[in-house]
Amino acid sequence: MDELKEMVTKYEFTEEENLLLSGLARGLLKLGVAVLVAGMLLVLYIVISFFDPVPLLSISDTKYAVLSTADYALWVLISVLVIYLSVTVIKLSVPIRLITKTTGTDISYLMSFVKSLTRIAGLSFVSLIAICILLLISLVLMILVF
Repeated sequence: MDELKEMVTKYEFTEEENLLLSGLARGLLKLGVAVLVAGMLLVLYIVISFFDPVPLLSISDTKYAVLSTADYALWVLISVLVIYLSVTVIKLSVPIRLITKTTGTDISYLMSFVKSLTRIAGLSFVSLIAICILLLISLVLMILVF
């Protein structure tokens, strides 16, 4: 009886599951670094905008209006990407709910969750890189023109 109990309470991940979990760990590390960089860029943007630097370039009113519109478009795109990231993270709650509400298939649901999380971490990383690039462009516009 004790031997059966010991077999039931212990589980060792397979090589494939370990590879999946390792990939998730790498993806989360990259994602964390991208979030950190995006946060630092946002702080830099806020600090620089607080001091309202003198523009380095003098441009016509027409060019100013075009660049202002482009800058607002960048921020709209940044906002859409942040909303996309939020929705993808919210979707991750579904497989976790399945793990907690079902019996007998927890490991398969867990591995499904890990696969989804790995995919979403990759997509989120790409989205955050795009956000960082857009923040840099807006920051450069603010320093040079606004």
